[in-house]
Amino acid sequence: MNDNKSLDCIQKEFWASATNPRPYNHPVVRIFAEQRTQFILQILGDERPNSALDVGCGDGFGMSYMNKVAARLYGCDLSLSMLKANPASRESLLCASAYNLPYADSSFDLVYCWELLHHLERPGAAVKEMARVSRKWVLVCEPNSMNPAMFLFGLIKPIERGLLKFTPGYTRKVLADAGFEKVKQYHVGLFTPNRSPMFAAKLSLKMPYRVPFFGLYSINICRKKEV
Repeated sequence: MNDNKSLDCIQKEFWASATNPRPYNHPVVRIFAEQRTQFILQILGDERPNSALDVGCGDGFGMSYMNKVAARLYGCDLSLSMLKANPASRESLLCASAYNLPYADSSFDLVYCWELLHHLERPGAAVKEMARVSRKWVLVCEPNSMNPAMFLFGLIKPIERGLLKFTPGYTRKVLADAGFEKVKQYHVGLFTPNRSPMFAAKLSLKMPYRVPFFGLYSINICRKKEV
C-alpha cells in the first residue's frame, strides 16, 4: 500500500472497480449472513425496526438478508461498482459517503454497517453520522483482531490492514467517542464469508454462534437516548 495516500483514498480507489470475492447469494455467504441476521433478531427481541439503513451496503452482502429484520430497507455506498452489483431496487440505493449521509435527522429506526468502519480513516465520524440519521438504534459489525486468524488476515491482506486496530475495546471506544454510553457487545462467528470453504460454514451451524472474546467478529448495538 502507498504510505503517502490516506486510508480513505486507498480504499476509494480499490473499491471503485472491485466487489467482494463472492456474491451475496453464494451459499457460504448465505449461511454467514443468515446466522448474523438471526442473531440480530434475537438481540432486538420483541422490538423490530420498521425501517433500516445499511451504510456501506456494497454489493448486497448484508442488505439482501437484513430484510428479515426491517420491513423497509435502504442502502448507500461510495462505490458505484459495488452498488451496480447490489440486487436491491435502484430506488432504495444511493451513492454516498459514510461521512456525509444524504438523509434527514432521525430518518430510520435502525442504522447499521457490516464490516465498514475498519475501511475508514475516521470511523468515529461515520458513527456520528449514523447516529444522526437514526431514531433508535445503531448497530456496528466489525472484525475482531483479538482472534489470531483475523489478525493474520489483516497482516497479509493490505486492503484489510485497518482491521488490526479493531479489538473489542477499540470498537467500544469508537462508539463511546460518538456519544454512546451503553454498548452491548457480542463476539461471534467461526468462519469468514469470502474465504472459508463450505465444510467450515456447515460445521459452524453445529457450533455455538457466540464465541466469548475470540469470535471472528464483534456485533455492537447501541440505543439512542430518548429526547
